[in-house]
Amino acid sequence: MRLIPKIGATKNKSTRRPPVNRRRRRMIVTTACVAGIAAVTGGAWQLSANGWIDARMKALSASALQVSANAGLRVDDVVLSGRQNAEAAEILAALDIERGSPIFAIDMNAARERVESLGWVRSAEIARRLPDVVFVRVVERQPLAIWQFDGQAVLVDRVGKTIQRTGLDAFAHLPLIVGDGAPEHAAQLIDLLQAYPAVAQAIEAAVRVSERRWNLRLRNGIDVRLPELNISAALTRLDDFQREHALLDRDVVAVDLRVPDRLIVRVGRNSAPRPKSEGKDT
Repeated sequence: MRLIPKIGATKNKSTRRPPVNRRRRRMIVTTACVAGIAAVTGGAWQLSANGWIDARMKALSASALQVSANAGLRVDDVVLSGRQNAEAAEILAALDIERGSPIFAIDMNAARERVESLGWVRSAEIARRLPDVVFVRVVERQPLAIWQFDGQAVLVDRVGKTIQRTGLDAFAHLPLIVGDGAPEHAAQLIDLLQAYPAVAQAIEAAVRVSERRWNLRLRNGIDVRLPELNISAALTRLDDFQREHALLDRDVVAVDLRVPDRLIVRVGRNSAPRPKSEGKDT
């Protein structure tokens, strides 16, 4: 009698592929894949190292920019806004933009940084106005004083930044400040002096002493020594004495306001009122 084999019976062990052979096959395939990836990566690295890829990318970029320029996307005009004291020619030179060049070829950040490096420019905004206009808006620094140091003079703004070193005659009406550290601290003093016009009008220069406090040199030669702190209270005392006793019009050499609630006066040989100085108006 013939036996019928069971359905689903397993194959004879002699016909199976040994597990070792399957693992070996996987290892061969994996090794081949890794070798292929390494070859492709190595080739790409070699091309990159030789500059071929960079050169091709630059060429494609230049070609695309030229196509855009031929389509009308090229610089035809530059519009400046917000300029008062800064020279237009200096701004245009800092932009470094040629008429007819592709408008998308402009590095906007680099152009902005170059414009902001100019003395008069506190900040700048640069934008494309397609198809052919570059718009530039600048915010200028506000001149505060003329700073004298080491035999030189420069125009500075409220935060002590140098605006320009030449052509200062047009700003001779501004206060004169002297000494190391003067530009960074001058705004506070000048703002305070606006409340004391009688004192402010008599000042020839504000001198920074030891980078800590101020001396006021008046046009008639008097030195007013201000304290390091509570400058407003000291100026109030000085202003009161000037209104009541015409202190700054007398033969006074120095006025010391560094001691709180006191005003120490060093007088000359003749303490009678002296002739008023004919110094320039401020």
